[in-house]
Amino acid sequence: MILIRLRQQNFRNLASLELVLPPGPLALVGPNASGKTNLLEAIFLALGGEVRGALADRVRFGEVEARLFAEVETQLGVVRFEQRFGRGGRETRLNEAPASLRELAEYAGAVWIRPEDIALVRGGPEERRRWLDQALMRFSPRYRALLSAYEKTLRQRNAALKASPRGIGVWNERLAGYGAQVLHWRRRILDRLAPLAAVAYRELDTAPLELQLRETAAPEELAAKLEDNLQEELERGVTLVGPHRDDVRLLLGDLDAVKFASRGEARSVALAMRLAEHRLLAEHHGEPPLLLVDDFSAELDERRQAALLAYASGLPQAVLSGTHAPEGWSRTLRIEAGVWNLEG
Repeated sequence: MILIRLRQQNFRNLASLELVLPPGPLALVGPNASGKTNLLEAIFLALGGEVRGALADRVRFGEVEARLFAEVETQLGVVRFEQRFGRGGRETRLNEAPASLRELAEYAGAVWIRPEDIALVRGGPEERRRWLDQALMRFSPRYRALLSAYEKTLRQRNAALKASPRGIGVWNERLAGYGAQVLHWRRRILDRLAPLAAVAYRELDTAPLELQLRETAAPEELAAKLEDNLQEELERGVTLVGPHRDDVRLLLGDLDAVKFASRGEARSVALAMRLAEHRLLAEHHGEPPLLLVDDFSAELDERRQAALLAYASGLPQAVLSGTHAPEGWSRTLRIEAGVWNLEG
């Protein structure tokens, strides 16, 4: 998948309106606070990506809404994505017709690697659950609806725990049913992501990396665990077992990376997880997603930088940002104060 053209209006500090991108590797270069991250985020959102926080906060101060347009070349032909968002919400169009994020997920889109990804290792279980769930939503339109149904049922069960135990059996049954399906989907996706993450990490470092699900209950045990924990849950007013309390265990050799990885190792593990996502999407769609890397040199030594750059250089298209261009990269997009200029 190759991004041919990007147009933006009122997105953060970006001042230039249109960008025509060449295929192959591209260095996005500029000083700090020049708009590099904002441009990468605009591309990611334009291609159907989802980010944390209100989209209305991405609209330039004083404006009502922002617009993003992306024209991409896929193996099926040229496709046009459009996004409009502001206080009124998000409107998405695909080839001029109204569309959902679910429909945009039928295309390879983009994978965005950021320094903040270190939270996949340094952060709590919710960070790793979110990574797994976001990946699943890109592979299965049904999973988005399933996870939404589970979360809604969880809220209803928690409300019942605080109000009255009468009728809790109904919520147990529903939550166990949805929860078992969520667990099955997570197992399937991790079975595919884990070996790809291991390969990616071997390119960055020597230690073996393993990804394992850490479940509070197996799918077939979830209903019984809900019954067993009922008294404690009534006292605390929350559901203590289920997919919402699970984690992804990250093992470097025999050590838990969440507890024992150095800063550099944690950054490499997070990078390997994103690269696994990129590789699996490429396999699934038959063409690689656009790779976006924010601050390619952040907390990576020369060997790890070289491995990342080698991977990016072999893709149909990749955009890597930094205060300087990687050695040997001839095409550079310079940006300052939200204004960009393509060189080479």
